Amino acid sequence: MTASKTKFQQRLNRALSSKRLATALERALTTLEERRDAAMAQLDWPGLRHDLAERRAAAVEHMPELIDRFTREAEAVGARVYRAPDAAEALRVVAGLCRAKGAKLVVKSKSMATEEIHLNQHLEREGLRVVETDLGEWIIQLARDRPSHLIAPAIHKTREEVAELFSKETGRKIPADNAELVKVAREQLRAAFLNADIGITGGNALIAETGTLMLVTNEGNADLATSVPPVHIAIVGIDKLVPTMEDAVAMLKLLPRSGTGQKITSYVQFITGPSRSADIEQTLTIGVHGPKEVHIVLLDNGRTAMRQDPAFRDALRCIRCGACSTVCPSYRVVGGHVFGHVYTGPIGLVLSPWHHGIESVAYEQNMCLGCNACDTVCPVEIPLAALINDVRAKAVERTGMSTAKRVALGMWSTREGLDRLFSWAHLLQGPFARNGVVRPPFLGELVAEKSLPRVADRPLHYRAREIADSNPAEAKVRIAFFPSCLIDRLLPDAGYAAARVLQSLGAEVHLTHADSCCGLPQLNSGDRGHAIAMAQRAIEKLEGVDAEWITSPSASCAITISDDYLRILDAPWRARAQRVSSRIKPFTRLADELQRASGARGRRLPLRVTYHDACQSQNVLGVHDEPRRLLREVAGIDVAEMAESAVCCGFGGTFSFDYPEVATRILDRKLANAQATAADLIIADNPGCLTHIRGGLDARGRRTRVAHLAEVLWESLRPESGAEA
Repeated sequence: MTASKTKFQQRLNRALSSKRLATALERALTTLEERRDAAMAQLDWPGLRHDLAERRAAAVEHMPELIDRFTREAEAVGARVYRAPDAAEALRVVAGLCRAKGAKLVVKSKSMATEEIHLNQHLEREGLRVVETDLGEWIIQLARDRPSHLIAPAIHKTREEVAELFSKETGRKIPADNAELVKVAREQLRAAFLNADIGITGGNALIAETGTLMLVTNEGNADLATSVPPVHIAIVGIDKLVPTMEDAVAMLKLLPRSGTGQKITSYVQFITGPSRSADIEQTLTIGVHGPKEVHIVLLDNGRTAMRQDPAFRDALRCIRCGACSTVCPSYRVVGGHVFGHVYTGPIGLVLSPWHHGIESVAYEQNMCLGCNACDTVCPVEIPLAALINDVRAKAVERTGMSTAKRVALGMWSTREGLDRLFSWAHLLQGPFARNGVVRPPFLGELVAEKSLPRVADRPLHYRAREIADSNPAEAKVRIAFFPSCLIDRLLPDAGYAAARVLQSLGAEVHLTHADSCCGLPQLNSGDRGHAIAMAQRAIEKLEGVDAEWITSPSASCAITISDDYLRILDAPWRARAQRVSSRIKPFTRLADELQRASGARGRRLPLRVTYHDACQSQNVLGVHDEPRRLLREVAGIDVAEMAESAVCCGFGGTFSFDYPEVATRILDRKLANAQATAADLIIADNPGCLTHIRGGLDARGRRTRVAHLAEVLWESLRPESGAEA
């Protein structure tokens, strides 16, 4: 597939302009997420998740042996096993079987593997009639569409649209009632099962020790497709191989819960060879009520190559639950057709390049905000956000980026360039600056829904000596303070407050590398070359600092230094990054630890606040209780919790500038949730979130204040006179 930015933009525009899509996604995804959360609360989610991740990793490690063992065991019980190195071979095998049986009608159960190889189109070209029997897949087939979610292929369709489709198919008016719609599907599809020559399915697991195919479904159509036709063909990726029945059962504990919020699906099939009976004189006879033949096609199509990649082999653990799509903020706005290729959502951005080439997601990968929500719900611990970032780097290497963005990131990558960029911005913002924000009219759509942060007259690094001179005489710990470029140039008051809070809690604080960037904007934009160079410079600077801890009031920057450097750097730089990483501690966590040790308390502040858990803080660092405890213990503030407090605000670094309409829709939801708390102050601990939320409020004429956690704490802790503020 050839990458086309124009086609991608057209799909994006259609998605954003479709009120029906917005309605369908809101109805379905909210329900799926609520069901999943409720189901996971009933069990040991961390323990079962880790266990399943280890089992899946072991299966990937031993994949070649499992292929051989499964083949032997399956054929020993009468099945035929075929190995398809690519999609073309899989299509040849399936079409050949259909021709050999003289088949005219094929019924199919839902299968992403068959979507991956475009089986329906191939069989139709061969002259066969193919009928999808899964309700969602049948809807998609009638609409001449393609699936947009791994487990709910028609999630982008409203019931009203489905009623229109069914009315056209049946020639009579069908009401937009779910029960009536299901009744129509049952009536229309029943004859296809009875008359089909071949039934085709995918598979959720292949159990090597017994040669068994496991299918997990809800509707009952797979049972009919695998038992009524005389021939059953299963096309299954080799990544679905597991050693034992115990491994398959471990998958069953999390797959239904992750996908649909069920303890178990309505149907779980274990198919071991064709149907058989020995009821007459104990003589084995093949083909009783079920199929006489079972054919299993083991599909590679890039999976072996993925297994050989040290990073991407983790993605082979995927059990296709679709939970990553359900929680993805941008997916909730644009849906699957914009977000991916055959495999949609976050996991699709990782898998598709191996099956269809990097061109298949060359622009789609831009829909990832990097919020890491997908990582938190993955039942097999796939580091999806990091892998998508790797895909982005490959895509940018292939397709490039806009000239303006390339030049800006190039300048941003050096201290001198950063100085020039912010100096120019400071000069240009003059006539348009007010209340800490700017809205230049010549930026058009970029500032239509949010104001931009004002460049500070005096960056934080100008106050390095002032901060050092304020250190306590008898400090308990020495801290190196890396503010981040956004704090330094746009929110210096927040940076100053963070330093003073740490000092008030007994720390000696010294600014370090204060006028430079960690490389996060470059890393998130796929500019891997500049990101690596900046990481190396930062390591050289930070590894020499005399401090017990290195902290930052930007959670994202702390994560970049502590986690991302380890991923993008090669030895020996990785070893040096590891030593720096061991001393990184984000501001919120460090302040909480120091406050617990010191017991320091400030003045009670009469504020009604709500808290936005920056997605990086919550999803990567697991920081949630700490800021609430600090506000309560230091300033006597109880947080009025907003709904979805940990869902991304839509900033995503350059995302909010590249795709402002998507970012705005995500931001609108965040602002609505905050407004529902009636809070007069929104607090966060990440500068990107602060500038995005503040800009959105200003553009909408709302007076709700926005502040960094450190600013509120310092307001409580500073001397009453305020002379040091």
